[in-house]
This record gives sequence, C-alpha cells and structure tokens, in this order.
Amino acid sequence: MSSPLTLIATITALPGHAQALEAGLRQLVPPSQAEAGCLQYNLHRHQDQPNRFIMVEQWLDTAALSAHQQTAHFKHFVDTCGSLLEPVDHQLMHRIL
Repeated sequence: MSSPLTLIATITALPGHAQALEAGLRQLVPPSQAEAGCLQYNLHRHQDQPNRFIMVEQWLDTAALSAHQQTAHFKHFVDTCGSLLEPVDHQLMHRIL
C-alpha cells in the first residue's frame, strides 16, 4: 500500500480579492474534509502576506485527490473564485514518517 499523498497549495489572491477568495476557500473546506479519501484539509493565511493562503491537504492516495478535483464543491470553487487568484503553486509529496 502506498503512503498518503500530501499537497501543499499556495493560493495568492489578486489585488483587492483576498476577502472574496477567503470566503470561497472557507466554503470549500467542510465538504472537502468530509470526503472519504481526505485525511487532512486545513486552510491557513500567511502571517506576513494577508493575500496568500496555504491549504495543507492529505489524501489517502492519488485516486482520492483526483476524485476531490471532480467534486461539485471543488468545481464550484474553481468556477466562482478561479478568476480571483494567481496561478496556484502545488507541492505534492509522500509522507515518509
């Protein structure tokens, strides 16, 4: 069995859109945390850059992450907030310990 997949997503709001982006991200968290393959899904705001958000995600496996990206709540976030942000920096990794 493979180790869980961890995703660190750095999400930066375009100027003037941090509040709207945060609202959209807050709506995304509860249904994502309820997904069967979700082990962790936590939203953070950067301490020194208030327009930057960090999502720390952990998924059972790659299939669980792929399924998440096909959910109605994820697609709704992309449709409603995708134009409010810079390209997202995704860091994918496998937990060792």
